Amino acid sequence: MKSLSQAEVSVIKGMLNLSPRPTDQKILAYFTHPDRDLNHRLIGQIRKGHWFSAIRPASETAVRAFMLACEFGVYPDATLFEPPAGGPSLGGHGRRYLLLDWWPVGQGLFSSGAILADNGPRFNWVYDCGTTSKDSLLADAIASCNFRRSALGFTRLDLAVLSHFDRDHISGFSRLVQASRIRMILLPYLTPLQRLVLALQQGVSTDDAEFGFYVDPVGYLRGLDGSDIGEIVFVLPSGPEDGPPPPPIEPRPDLEGPEEPPIKFSEETPPEGSQDELFSSQANANVRYLKRGGTISVPFDWEFLPYNDPSMLPKATKKFQVAASKLVSDILTVPTTRSAALGRLKKLYDTHFGRSSKNRNIISLFVYSGPVNQSAVLLWHSSNRPLGSLFGSNRFAQMYTGDGTLGAGKQFADFERHYRPESRLDRAGILQVMHHGAEGNWHSGLASLLRPEASIFSSDPDHKGYKHPHAAVLRDFWPYHPVQVDGSRGLHFWGAF
Repeated sequence: MKSLSQAEVSVIKGMLNLSPRPTDQKILAYFTHPDRDLNHRLIGQIRKGHWFSAIRPASETAVRAFMLACEFGVYPDATLFEPPAGGPSLGGHGRRYLLLDWWPVGQGLFSSGAILADNGPRFNWVYDCGTTSKDSLLADAIASCNFRRSALGFTRLDLAVLSHFDRDHISGFSRLVQASRIRMILLPYLTPLQRLVLALQQGVSTDDAEFGFYVDPVGYLRGLDGSDIGEIVFVLPSGPEDGPPPPPIEPRPDLEGPEEPPIKFSEETPPEGSQDELFSSQANANVRYLKRGGTISVPFDWEFLPYNDPSMLPKATKKFQVAASKLVSDILTVPTTRSAALGRLKKLYDTHFGRSSKNRNIISLFVYSGPVNQSAVLLWHSSNRPLGSLFGSNRFAQMYTGDGTLGAGKQFADFERHYRPESRLDRAGILQVMHHGAEGNWHSGLASLLRPEASIFSSDPDHKGYKHPHAAVLRDFWPYHPVQVDGSRGLHFWGAF
């Protein structure tokens, strides 16, 4: 019969320090294997200090990481979780833990992530939150996400990204805002005219609750019942004059304790016309604009690099803008005539661009999420779904694409120019495939250009209308470890670096 290792005792001691503390029997279950049957009295002896008194307990973060890995059906090596010899390295808090979730919401997208350091700072984020499938799927996913964040000691959401302005995503994101204190919300910037064109293309009327978002996204989000938002940051469309994104910041000594780490980024001057936004005169708006090509960095070791593809902005020629300017002003400032003005704007748009659905462009914010240390590698990982070769690899950064498009030629070249510097694209081995795997948002051979170790399709394959992912897209990504996230199965990943 195998006995407990020193590392296992360290983890057990860490479990005994949890609040609320698991029962001895529950703790024992984590260490009872087919080739080892332990007596629960052993836990009591450790708890009372009678045995193994010289062994230090593992940190709370390490213990919760161990327990979560076991939930995935994996029994990890406990040596990966015990305190390093001599305590944390100078200026550091030990290893980092990475948690990634793609929640099962059917035809939609709801993803979350977290970074935790041993006895140190922690940071968590959400990318998108919406579905056109059953509302109960999203409600259950939000509840599960909040429960997991709470279990890991989070009392707030540090960063929430809304990639695009489909009404179902606005509705779902609003529920997230109402349920969480949020330090920063990240949005793609569209002018009021462009937002109103999106509303028209989706059939949103002035009577719909979500219409307020298209008029004034800042006032809408801050006005939601229960909302508690720090700052709202807009990502401006990229342009040919933009230089390459900056290199990752140098990793700095960790903060003392698990307090909120600062969120660092450089600002851009407000774009032309932003003075006409309703939120520009709101005292508590706290709106900022991310520097073009800029990153959002968490000083201890993580960064986010967004990309707002200008080719996908709603059509708004100079002639159309001039003709629509008075109507836009009326819609924003005269609520009593808003419905009539929106109707006239629709007629004007159809006159300029026609009524074809092909005129509808889908603006969606791409976001790279990864470590600032380019040489960081995964020490171990576990997940509830099979993935590619991530162990010992530096390709565990994520590329969130929302409903974006990566067509051949210039569109992909612009995307590559934004993400290839500093090897970010090379390190983005975990890919959320664009627009649920829609053929119109992809080009043949894209998978071999990206080479992901996990190709995540968040969709409902049985949806009567969409049938995502489309067969051609799935075939392209078939050699690159496709993972279907639908209404019943999500993807849950836990690792350390």
